[in-house]
Amino acid sequence: MAQISTGSSTSGKANVDATFNLNVALPTVDAQVGSVRLMSENDDGTLTGAVTLKPPETSPDYRLRAGLDTVLFTDSFNASAQNTNNWNYITSTLTASQPGAGTINFGTVQGTANGHGALLRSWQSFPLVNTSPLAVEFLAGQFTAALVANESFYFGLGTPTIAGTIPTDGVWFNLSTAGLIGELKYNTGSVVQATPNPMRTLAQIVVGQIYQFIIVVAEREVQFWIDGLLSGTIAIPVGNGTPMIQAGLPIYMQKICTGAVSNTNTCRVARASVSSMDVQFGKPAANLASAAGAHSAVGQNGHTQGNTGGNVSNAALPATAALANAAVAPSFVGLGGQFVATAQAGNVGAAFDMIACSFQNPAATVNITGRNLIITGLSIHAMNTGAVVAITATSLLWGVAWGHTAASLATVDTASFVGATTHAPRRLMLGGMIAQVGAIIGQPYDRDIVKQFRTPLVVRPGEFIATTVRFRVGTATGAQEVTYLVAFDGYWE
Repeated sequence: MAQISTGSSTSGKANVDATFNLNVALPTVDAQVGSVRLMSENDDGTLTGAVTLKPPETSPDYRLRAGLDTVLFTDSFNASAQNTNNWNYITSTLTASQPGAGTINFGTVQGTANGHGALLRSWQSFPLVNTSPLAVEFLAGQFTAALVANESFYFGLGTPTIAGTIPTDGVWFNLSTAGLIGELKYNTGSVVQATPNPMRTLAQIVVGQIYQFIIVVAEREVQFWIDGLLSGTIAIPVGNGTPMIQAGLPIYMQKICTGAVSNTNTCRVARASVSSMDVQFGKPAANLASAAGAHSAVGQNGHTQGNTGGNVSNAALPATAALANAAVAPSFVGLGGQFVATAQAGNVGAAFDMIACSFQNPAATVNITGRNLIITGLSIHAMNTGAVVAITATSLLWGVAWGHTAASLATVDTASFVGATTHAPRRLMLGGMIAQVGAIIGQPYDRDIVKQFRTPLVVRPGEFIATTVRFRVGTATGAQEVTYLVAFDGYWE
């Protein structure tokens, strides 16, 4: 190698500047341009002892391949009750609870013998699709005391069906007195453990601390990450076609006893989530939300579980009641549903819009996750009931009101910087329908209202949304009713 001379401008010699940086000029002649192998560092090897480098990919058309993660499911355990729409709970002596302190706790009642356990698994399954890895994340840790002999805490992908028995297929973290171990089990076969083993000793999982645990499941490798550091890997066994034999698996958490247990302790989880990596599937936000249990018809964390619609349970129709402008009778509460109202006489000047049904998006609290309610569509079907239309035709003018801070349609906007801000409903008119004279009991009105909102309606936490109706009849027939069905389409975000 030629001697480097500081500050030299001599031809044929390498030169450095005053601070000893090599002076380099890149060649401009194509034939002299070299090539560089591009690599990116996924992990610096702090825990595994080896740096993990991955090369990016370039398509045949010279485009650098790039992928964005798609969140398939996420749930935080801040509510004070189980979200039964998202989670299936199975228990045997050992129990779990969700006290409203931000976590679900396993071991509220401790198991004491082999076969005791408790598990929570998602109803939703998550597929491993071709080259799109699954990223499964938990915020979790030990809580009241360290685990002791004969007990383990599992969390990952799998379908456990018995409280005290682990799944037969899947990938997961296993925390016990042996430490924290990454594991893979394929179709009832033997458990394959990650290297290094264990990834952390039990003492290194500090009691009271919550850690971020991530499992990345790819076609040929499973990675286990702890607080952003790659902590262990499993190469897919050569006889296995995929990491797990099932095409899709739920996420789960499970504390079990494999023998006599001597003390009381709990493990806790603050959040669980699943993302699909790299490949963009092009699914609309509404599709992803619905798959994750966030359809507008479904109660969310901290809400009343079950359907958000009114009078849609397996029961009789609600009692007939009169509609009002400023108050909502209990039989008209719900995000849509089925309702029965007495027909009312009225004309343009004599009657207000009436609340046909009303729903409040629950206000956010520490135990209720504040979610926007995104309404993408609405349909209304009505029929004449109670009595034949005998005097004048009955016409109904329908609308939707949303965003008001109180149930009353008379709620007003406060002036600028007036304390305790309120706002009036924002309104859209939907259309009208008519029942002609002679319409018999059970005869539908002449048309349905079906509306898709290209620009969705957004109902923020604490705000109301209502369907409104204005009766346009000269004289209501005695005992005449309107039975109507309202269906909202939308999702929570």
